[in-house]
Amino acid sequence: MKKFAVFTLILIFTCGQAFASTLTVALFDLSGSVFVDNSGSEGKESPYNRNMSDLKKEINRLNKGDTMIIIGFGRKSDVTLLKASMPRQGGPGNQNLIATRQAAVKKLEENMASKAKSVDNTRTDIIGSLFRASRLIEEFEDPESPDKQGKRLLIYSDMLDNENAGLSFNRLKDGSYKKFLKGIENKKIGYPNLKNVEVNIYSAFSDIKDISTVETEVAIKNLKSFWTDYLSRKCGSNIKSYRTNY
Repeated sequence: MKKFAVFTLILIFTCGQAFASTLTVALFDLSGSVFVDNSGSEGKESPYNRNMSDLKKEINRLNKGDTMIIIGFGRKSDVTLLKASMPRQGGPGNQNLIATRQAAVKKLEENMASKAKSVDNTRTDIIGSLFRASRLIEEFEDPESPDKQGKRLLIYSDMLDNENAGLSFNRLKDGSYKKFLKGIENKKIGYPNLKNVEVNIYSAFSDIKDISTVETEVAIKNLKSFWTDYLSRKCGSNIKSYRTNY
């Protein structure tokens, strides 16, 4: 009888895990500082190529029942580059799951080629895209497992929001990041709701010119401090990773 009870508990636990799912929203920077001709001098090491390579890896890590939404953003406009849900039944050898991942990667490439250029890339509006991400996360419902759903946010950008926060390497090397937070607070626009959302940031940028190595490192440190404070303390998220020029 005892063995049967243990077996029943294991079965219940296993079944519960089988239907757990994760919603991943990815924000992909299409501004001119990141979304450049990927056939240029940097080649595979360009920010765009690094971001695309890592994003494809994320798609290929999606598990059964997971959903991914990818939003490309620039200035005051954005575009949906992908919305894909993985099958809850992987099929023999997970063939259905693998095929759905492959189709998602292909669709992303197609939309990147056809839709990305429609976005105004003259400036970067990261904060605006975060508001959209928070709305998508709040409104998304998985009717089969709403209480087990994980929530993740991936950000692929140089993280220099010059539309709202006025961030630039030249400005960040000269002062405290807190003055930029104060500027956002003075706008009285509130903050995106990212409570209980796991955030992973991939901050890739081209070689920085016109400022020294020391100034660059100070600027990057201030940039990371700004977003860590903003996303964690103001928005309530859990920053799992923040990688620069990864």
